[in-house]
Order: sequence, then structure tokens, then C-alpha cells
Amino acid sequence: MSFYTENIAPDSFSGALFAVEGVRDGCTILNGPTGCKFYHSAISDSQFMRHATYSPLEYSEGFFGQPRIPATYLDGHDYVFGSGEKLSSILRMAAGKKYALIAVVNSPGAALIGDDLDRLIAGERRGGVPCFALENSGFSGSFGSGYEKAMLKILDVLELEKSPRKNKPAVNVLGLSIYQKYFGSNYKTIKALLERCGIETISAPGAGDPVEVMKNIPSAALNVVVYPEYGTETAEYLKERFALPYIIPAEGPPIGFYSTESFIKEICGYFGVSSGQADTALEAARAGAYLHLSRFSSLLGMPRGCLFSVKADSSAAYALTRWLCTYLGMIPAAVSVLPGGDGVFTKKLSGFLDSVNHGEALTNSILETPAQILLADGNTISAARLYGQKFCGIEIALPSLGYVDVTEKTLFGAEGGLFLLEQIVNGLRYVMRT
Repeated sequence: MSFYTENIAPDSFSGALFAVEGVRDGCTILNGPTGCKFYHSAISDSQFMRHATYSPLEYSEGFFGQPRIPATYLDGHDYVFGSGEKLSSILRMAAGKKYALIAVVNSPGAALIGDDLDRLIAGERRGGVPCFALENSGFSGSFGSGYEKAMLKILDVLELEKSPRKNKPAVNVLGLSIYQKYFGSNYKTIKALLERCGIETISAPGAGDPVEVMKNIPSAALNVVVYPEYGTETAEYLKERFALPYIIPAEGPPIGFYSTESFIKEICGYFGVSSGQADTALEAARAGAYLHLSRFSSLLGMPRGCLFSVKADSSAAYALTRWLCTYLGMIPAAVSVLPGGDGVFTKKLSGFLDSVNHGEALTNSILETPAQILLADGNTISAARLYGQKFCGIEIALPSLGYVDVTEKTLFGAEGGLFLLEQIVNGLRYVMRT
């Protein structure tokens, strides 16, 4: 059954825009109609704010009062006669704002005009700022395909060859995006985990690092692909260009205690270093979790046996589903994988669900299948409530319901495991009372 409230997954066009917006001092110029910019600009600014103060009056030409993603505001005339004049004007404006990277991304409609964007950019560049054009982000491709297409363009125009290889364990983190929930705290958590093991984190391209930090990418000894949906092509590119090896952790991103432990041990095993300090922190988190779980379970018997549903990328869905089933004893009701999922993790997810005799969860509708806990994006949570479901929704992805996170939260590592556990336990209390 097709539901009119079903959330439309962001496509390759959004992926390309958010890849460039994930560079802290980069500027994305959207060559397209005004309506294409507002959502992407709002999300980029809400995910990480570049300026402490904000006045809409400071952002006029092309910005339309928003601090991110100026647009050429194409109309019918431009689709006939070309966007060159408007684009040149926006490029000159951007060149005067001291960005370290400028990218021009065509909207799907603007890609049909046929403007020579490279020629226009070459005529307007100022001060040697790296610049590139992405004439076609992939039209109706997946978010990940557009994200990686733009990321490869970014890495192409940066002077990466000037960075020498470090003589100690050092990694890049690939696959993080500013369109992911708590992306900044997730990045910090990974850095802290690896630091405990004596492993330096050089950069996570697309996750808020500035250009100067990204230029050090070749100095790492290993690339770690946290989300293969958004990082495998980039890892292959860096392997071919700089002979940089990469790994995709077998248990997916470090969501939940089990995947976090596996994530750390796999990276430490590659470098031949001890994971002792990270293991100690993880065990302390497990001990704290046990005290709360044992008390909660002794009174209500939960969360064991409670139903949960998940909507996420295949790698995250696998890590979450495995942890909730094996650690908390919960039962998968419906598991939905976002478009463009990694084939390996989709297969692992299917195999795991079969092993716990709930293979049907992959085909069950989240909106039609009852569950006490739903981990998904805000739109999916809203849609399920609209259809009369009684549950507690836990946001693990965008679009958001609009909650403003003042304190930092993470989905990764020991802290992320405890945060999710807190949400689940309190969510079940809420469900039982209503």
C-alpha cells in the first residue's frame, strides 16, 4: 500500500549540496530556481552555524535572507537565454567573502540549459580560491551517489599532494555528512575513542572540517569508512590517487556497545595497538547501563520482548537492529532501509533478521506495523502518529521534528549507547502510561 504521508528520501541533488556545505569555509552556489535553496540552506545553517550573530539584512543578493547557499534564482527567461549573467554576478559576490572553496551546483532543471559553467567560473575566479562546477548531480539518484560525486570534485580541486604521510597511526573518517543527526558529536566521539588508543584522526571530509584540515587527508595511514553509503567511492578514489588503504568496519558504524567494540578493535588491530583504554570506557558504560536496566526490568519486565521499528541507512539499520535484539532482547517489527543502501549491509541485515526468525520485518510497513519504539526521521515519526500508532519516537535522522539540541548528543560510542538506552527506557514508560 502507498501512503501519501510517506517521507520522500532526499536525492542526489541534496547529497551534492550538503557535501559542499559540509566544508566549514566552503560556499555552495545553487544554479537554479529560488525554491530549490530554502530547505537546503535552512538545514545547513541549523546543523552547524558558521557565525555567532545573524542578521537577514546582511544576506541580500542570492541569499534571500539566509546565511547559506546563494542561488541564481532562475526564471523562465533564463531557461531560454541562459544563466550566465546571474551566475557571474553571484560568483563575484562569493569571491569577495573570503571563502576557501566555491562550488556551483546545477539544479536538475538548470542542468538542461546547457550553460558552460566551467568557462563562466574560469572568467570569474578571484584570488586563487579553488572552484568547481557540478553540472549534473545525478538527477533522481540516491543521496549517497550525489554526495560522493560532489566529494570527489572537492578533493580534485584541493592541493592534497603537498601533505606528507605521518609516521604514526592516523586515520581519516569517511562517510559522515552534515545531513546526519548529531554528525558533529558523532565525529567528536570517534576522535575521542581513537585518541584513547593512540590513533590520531586527521579529517572527516564533509563533516565540518575546513579546507586547511582537509588538505592533510593524504597524511593518514588508513581511511575508515563509517557509512559505506556515503564513503566507499571516496575511499576508492583516495586509494587509487594516494595508495591510501581503507576498511569498512564489519559491524557497521559504532552504534550500540557491540558495534562500538568491534569498530575500535578492528581499527586497533590494523595498526597493532591496544584498545585497552577504549575498552575500559565501554565497560564502564555497560556497567552503568546494567544498573538502570536491571531495576527497570525487575519492575516491568521491559524492554525485553518489546517491539521496535527502524528506518535508516542499511549500515545503521544493521547496527541498531543487532544491538536492540541481542543486548535488550527487543523484537523487530518493521525495518526500512533508505534508498541507495549498501548491498553488503543490506544482506547482513536480512541474514540477521532471518537468524532471529523475523525476516518479515524487512517487508513490513512501518506505518501499518505496531511497535512500542520507532527509531527514524521526524517525518516518519509524524506519519506513523497520523496513522494512529501508539509508540515512542526516537529521532535518529533528518528531517527533524524541530527539536533544538542545546547540549551535545551523540549516537556513537558508549555515550551514544547510553543516550539511546535512556530514550528507550523513558519512551517505554511513556507508552505504558498512555
